[in-house]
Amino acid sequence: MRTFDISRAVLGAAAAGVARAAYEYACDYAKSRQQFGKPVIEHQAVAFRLADMRTRIEQARPMTRRAAKRLDAGLDATTDAAMAKLTAAETAAYCTWAAVQTLGGWGYSREFPVEQWMRDAKLEEIEEGTSDIMRLIISRSM
Repeated sequence: MRTFDISRAVLGAAAAGVARAAYEYACDYAKSRQQFGKPVIEHQAVAFRLADMRTRIEQARPMTRRAAKRLDAGLDATTDAAMAKLTAAETAAYCTWAAVQTLGGWGYSREFPVEQWMRDAKLEEIEEGTSDIMRLIISRSM
């Protein structure tokens, strides 16, 4: 079970990285893409989506660090690793979806990396236990 704890913490870090990459890519795109005479980042719907992405990433990263610190210290990290993986994987799923939305039709095209990241994020939700399994582990610790 400790191996699962370690791999879940690592997957949490990977998922947070995918989420951050999607956010940064979408943010750069939104700053450079002009629509209706201004950068799309100046449109409230896009700006709010990017704000949600950033907020979720900032929540997932410390949870992943906490699980890793507990593992490094030799402490039980089952619940922390499950929370990190759950939060980071769902953050990656949201952020990659939001990046695709921000890029519009280009986001779905293989010419841009966000469509690949979206598929990668889905795998993060499934491997080493689905999000429902992570919720089960967390709920059993209460």
